[in-house]
Amino acid sequence: MPLVPRALRHRDYALLWSGQTVSVLGDGIYTVAVALEALRVSDHASTLATVEAARILPNALLLIFAGALVDRLPRRLVVLAADVLRGGAVVALTLLILAHALNVTELVGLSAAVGVGDAFFYPAYQAIMPELLPEELLTQGNAFNSASQTMGLSFLGPAVGGVMVAVGGTAVAFAVDAGTFAVSAACLVFMSHVPPPAPSGRSMVADARQGIRWTIRQRWLWFGIMAAGVANFAGFSPAAVTIPLLVRDVLHQGPAAYGATFAAAGAGGLAAAVVAGRLGSPRRRMTAIWIAWAAASAGLAGVGLAPDVFVVAGFGAVTFFGLTYGNLLWGTLMQAAVPADMLGRASSVDWLFSICLSPLGLIFAGVLSGAIGVRDTVLLGAGVSGASCLVVFIPGVRDPDRPGYRPLSVPDDQAVREERSA
Repeated sequence: MPLVPRALRHRDYALLWSGQTVSVLGDGIYTVAVALEALRVSDHASTLATVEAARILPNALLLIFAGALVDRLPRRLVVLAADVLRGGAVVALTLLILAHALNVTELVGLSAAVGVGDAFFYPAYQAIMPELLPEELLTQGNAFNSASQTMGLSFLGPAVGGVMVAVGGTAVAFAVDAGTFAVSAACLVFMSHVPPPAPSGRSMVADARQGIRWTIRQRWLWFGIMAAGVANFAGFSPAAVTIPLLVRDVLHQGPAAYGATFAAAGAGGLAAAVVAGRLGSPRRRMTAIWIAWAAASAGLAGVGLAPDVFVVAGFGAVTFFGLTYGNLLWGTLMQAAVPADMLGRASSVDWLFSICLSPLGLIFAGVLSGAIGVRDTVLLGAGVSGASCLVVFIPGVRDPDRPGYRPLSVPDDQAVREERSA
């Protein structure tokens, strides 16, 4: 058996993955440090919420245009620029802390700058993968990416960040995070040059509009994005609020018990990445995706009914296994089925509508938990997310499973005008 997995034998992918593995460790450190710094600057929960919202808002505002830009420029350079922007914001944050000059306004502004980098990074990272790996290795490559995300954001990053803040303060943690962006940028610089997509001859606004029209026309993609958005809003994103409340207020357990459930969920996600990496994509990917997400919804219902924290941890692992496995196959399917010159725009639409409503889900869950109780909120979310999986029975949603599938094209703007005038 080869010691080096096949995906990592591709030099440019190995460089990208190595840099991003280091960078996502920094993201985990940043998550802890920025929360503690926000509470230090202003001891109000609203300040922390504002700082987090400032990072998310640019995604909603810029993602569509970011996707259009990704389909115009070399994807490697867009990822590099996003890393430089985010790293620069973290450097500025570090210097302001060391100078004892950081206030709430600056913290919110720098958090927004990180969010701008996020808006360009995610569609570019999705779109660059087919340039680096053959189609048969995309699942394995995405599995490595997912494993890095899980380890960096759920395990090592927050743990290391907490120790760094405790020992050296938030300035040390932010300085290390900035260093991880430098490592990622260096890896990107050493990757091979890949020319940008062919110019479309349209304005960026027209390109963005075409990307939305194209995505809506692909029934499997559009209905999948909408269903995932509903499931994330109602069930999966609120788990960040409902599970801690369930552990503390219903099961009457402390931080150690919640930490165990958090670790179990991360272990489920990591197991999904290992399984996908070893087995690759199944023949009927769309069917497998929706089965995995339905299993995740069933696991969430189990969390809502759990009599003790051990059962919560077990069903939490099932939930995040199904969620991660379905997400892995979905990303790989997009990279294989979406034309290369449309992948940045389609990825931005996917990210916008399936993920960016999640903060509203957190607020909704907090309000609903106080009104009807935590268990009923979890069960309601599980029911809605499970019902969203019925989208798989809509005609056209399983089209990518058909042999010889080809995506539908979109008429150009001139053809649309002629059709309307007729």
